[in-house]
Amino acid sequence: MFVNPRDPDNKIINSKILEWVLTFDEIPRDVHVHTREVTCNDPGCNHTDTYITIEGSNAFKKELMIRKPLVYIRKWDIVL
Repeated sequence: MFVNPRDPDNKIINSKILEWVLTFDEIPRDVHVHTREVTCNDPGCNHTDTYITIEGSNAFKKELMIRKPLVYIRKWDIVL
């Protein structure tokens, strides 16, 4: 798994994802964004997926799955 040497704890990319999520009008301003990577354990499968959970007040919750490692996610990958 690739680790960005300038952001080994993924703080920068996680703050960018929050910034990108907040550009959508339907997203409450008080959301929390959680990310996690899941690597496929099947021998024929060699990819890493990133799951993004967006939670806010009033039981607001959305989940996204992006077929890329966290460090490769960009603004255009976030589609709600």
